[in-house]
Amino acid sequence: MKDQEKTRQQLIREIMELREQAWQLESQHRRAKQALRESQQQLQQAQKMETLGTLVAGVAHEINNPINLIMYNLPLIQKIWSDFLPLMIERKKDFPDQKFGGFTYDFLEDNLPQLVADMDMAANRVAKIVSDLKNFSKQSNVAEKSTLRVNTAVKNALRLAQATLRKSGVKIELELDEDLPEIEGNLQSIEQIILNIIINAIQAIDHDSGIIRLRTGFEIKNGRILIAISDNGRGISPAIVDKLFLPFVTDKQAQGGTGLGLSVTYGLVQAHGGDIAFDTRQAKGTTFTISLPTLLKDEAAKILIVDDDQTIRAMLTEALVLNRRRPFLIEEAANGIEASIKLGTYRPDLLILDIFMPEMDGLEVCRIIKNEPELSNMKVLISTGYPDHTKLDIIAKLGFDNVIYKPFDLAEFVKRVETILATD
Repeated sequence: MKDQEKTRQQLIREIMELREQAWQLESQHRRAKQALRESQQQLQQAQKMETLGTLVAGVAHEINNPINLIMYNLPLIQKIWSDFLPLMIERKKDFPDQKFGGFTYDFLEDNLPQLVADMDMAANRVAKIVSDLKNFSKQSNVAEKSTLRVNTAVKNALRLAQATLRKSGVKIELELDEDLPEIEGNLQSIEQIILNIIINAIQAIDHDSGIIRLRTGFEIKNGRILIAISDNGRGISPAIVDKLFLPFVTDKQAQGGTGLGLSVTYGLVQAHGGDIAFDTRQAKGTTFTISLPTLLKDEAAKILIVDDDQTIRAMLTEALVLNRRRPFLIEEAANGIEASIKLGTYRPDLLILDIFMPEMDGLEVCRIIKNEPELSNMKVLISTGYPDHTKLDIIAKLGFDNVIYKPFDLAEFVKRVETILATD
């Protein structure tokens, strides 16, 4: 009977391991398909943007010289007209019926200054488009990068936007996390990203109670900085919501929009290895969220905390995050099955593992780790409230003898984690 029971338990373990491997393979297959699909879309978008950028650069160059000539000559015409006007008034006394270009003295006196001013405004409008075209054509060529703090770029961008904000009457609400890690990037480019979205938000607000909320924060799990910019404007038109980051797409022609600002922004975010997304609601407003990688991701230790008690996971995560001696990137799992799946993709430097959990306990996870060559050298810290349980002996025989007993002092816990990670 004992042999039969032993065989039955062995079969159960093998079935669970096979089931877990099947789930893991299926999950990896889904992720691989999704990653391939996203990579193909990004490649196609990058190729289109590169071709369009070359075309745009050529067009901007061809327009630039003639528009500069027009803008240079218009002030001369305005000055000539100011000098000519008194002479024309004198001539009107002797030749009251004379016309110039088919127009009377009175018409020219009343309307010519406005005609010239309109031409000057139109020329400046074209010059603005040319400037946007140049920026667009250079969007993938981020200048030399250096170490910087995102909050510095936010504050610089707000200074640049002050005149526009005062004119519009829109208020700014800031919530900046002052303890953000540094990123590697181009300061002017990050400023332009933020400034473009702020200007976009101002243009979307068509009432007298405009508010733009700007927040920075840090995502512990993936080591990325978040910049969220929200407005209470009219929202993005459904007609363009699916192609918002494409060039020349805009619903703000009346306010002078060229449809290049968000396209430039998208290119600059991508050039920094970041992501940009938005959420919009009609008559409620829009939130743009920018995610940027930090230098922390390269130096931080990766930790997977596995415990079926959400409170304990949160407590351990907070203790590690508040540690200032060494940065950590942290993932969580609520049971052995979740842990096994994440071990295959996250590959932590340290696994903090509870023993008694539903669906698959810590012992089974240890067996999977030991039987998987790519995971067999993983560092593991066992966390349990049962110091005399026989499963601990079995786990120790598998080679996992780092154990911390609940309840434990959090400072001691962090110290144990640092010690284990520092050990070869």
